[in-house]
Amino acid sequence: MSGLKSAWELSLERSDKLVPELKSNKKLTKKQKEEISEIRKEYGAKIADKDVMLQDKLNKLPDRTRPEEIHVVAEELQKVFAEEKKALEEEMEQKIDSARSKFS
Repeated sequence: MSGLKSAWELSLERSDKLVPELKSNKKLTKKQKEEISEIRKEYGAKIADKDVMLQDKLNKLPDRTRPEEIHVVAEELQKVFAEEKKALEEEMEQKIDSARSKFS
C-alpha cells in the first residue's frame, strides 16, 4: 500500500491536534445514552410547547392588538421566546454534561 491517507484519516488527525480532550473522553454507557436521550426529549418538548404558545399568541394578535402595534408586539413576543429557548437549551446542555460525568 502506498503511504496515502484518506480524507477521513487526515481529518481525524487534525481534530486530535485541535481538540485533544475529545480523544481522552470515555465512551458513553448505555445508561448515560438513555439519560441523555430522555433529557433531550424533555427539553425538546418544553421548547416545542413554548413555540406552540408563541404561535397561538401571534395568531390572536389581530384580535387583541391595534393594527399599528401588531408588528412591535409580535417582535417582543418572538424576542421573549428566543430568550426562553436559549435558557432552556443551556439548561439542557448542563444536564447532559452532568449525565456524561455522573457515570464515568
